[in-house]
Amino acid sequence: MNKYSRLAKSVAENEEWMLTILLSLLVLVIVRNWYNLYKKHSFIAENNQLKEQFKLTQVTIGSYEEKLKNIPVIEGKLKNSQIQIFELKKNIADYKQKIHATLSAKEKKIAEQEEAINLQEKDINHQKRAYERFVDFKNVEANNTRLGAHFIKNVITQIYEDLEDVELGYKTFLGIQFKITKDKKKIPSVKALKNIFNLLDYNVSALNKETTTIEDELKHINMFLELIQYLKPNAKILLQDSLSINQKNTIKIKPTLFFPFLENALKHGSLNDEGSFISIDIKENKQKQLSYCLVNSTEHFLSNTTTKDVSSKFGLNALKQLIDTYYPGSKIENTPISNNQYLAQLTLTIK
Repeated sequence: MNKYSRLAKSVAENEEWMLTILLSLLVLVIVRNWYNLYKKHSFIAENNQLKEQFKLTQVTIGSYEEKLKNIPVIEGKLKNSQIQIFELKKNIADYKQKIHATLSAKEKKIAEQEEAINLQEKDINHQKRAYERFVDFKNVEANNTRLGAHFIKNVITQIYEDLEDVELGYKTFLGIQFKITKDKKKIPSVKALKNIFNLLDYNVSALNKETTTIEDELKHINMFLELIQYLKPNAKILLQDSLSINQKNTIKIKPTLFFPFLENALKHGSLNDEGSFISIDIKENKQKQLSYCLVNSTEHFLSNTTTKDVSSKFGLNALKQLIDTYYPGSKIENTPISNNQYLAQLTLTIK
C-alpha cells in the first residue's frame, strides 16, 4: 500500500468518526429540546394551577372581609339579645311572685273543694258500680256471642278427613277418572268450610252490633244446623218457622241470641244414633211474644233429671243474664221430657 492509499484510508476513518460524533450531538440536541419542551408545559400547567389557587384564595379572603364587615352588626344583635335575656329574667321573677300569690289563693280554694270532693265520692262510687255493671253486661254479650272451639275443631277435622277420603276415593283407568266411594255427607266439605267462615264472621261482627233481624239470625242458624248435620249425619234436623216475612225483617234481636241453645244441644244431646234429632220451632205466641223452642234427643240418664237452674245443667247462664238485662219480662225454660228428650224454650218479650 503506497503513501496516498494510507492517507485516503485515514481520512475516511476520520470522516466516519466525525459523522458519528455529529449524529450523537444532533441526538443530544433533539433530546434536550424535547426535555425543555416537556418542562415548559409542566411549568405552564403548574403556573395555571397556582393561578386558580390564587383566585380561590382571593375569593376566600373577600368572603372573610365581608364577614368582618358584618361583625359590628352581629355585635349589635348580641347586645340586643343580652338586653332581651335580662328582660326575660326580670319577667320570670315577676311571674314567680304572681304564681306564689296565686298558689296561696288556690290553696284556700283546694281546702274548700276537699269537702266537696268528699261529698262527691259517694256519687263517684255509684258511677263506678254502674260502669262495672255495664262491663258485666258486655262480658255477658261476649260470652253469648261465640262458637265453641271444640265444635269448630271437630268440623274442620271432619272436613280434612272427608277431603282426604275424596282424594283417595278416585281411581284412574286408561286415563279415565272414576269414583269408587259414595259421598257420606249431605253437604259438600267446601260448603261446610264456608259455613264455618260465615259463622265466625257473624260472631265477630256481633260484638259490634246492637241488633240484627230474625231473618239474618235464622240464616246463620241454618248454617249452624248444616254443620251439625255434617258432623252428625244420623241425626234428623228440622227447623219450623211460622213467622211472616215482615216479622222476620222487622223484629230485631241481639245477634247470636239463639246460638247457645244449639251449642248446648250439640254438647249435651245424643245425636249419633239412628233416630236422634234436633227440632226447632219459632213462632209468635198468643201474647205477641217471640217463642223459640228447641227439642233434642238426649242420653237415657237425663230423662229422670229435672232442674230449674239454667247454669247447672244447660250452660245458659250467660244467656239468662243477657235476657234479664235487655229483654225484661222474658224467660228461659229447660227441662227433660219423656222418651229421652230435652226441651229448651226462650219466650222473648220485644218492645
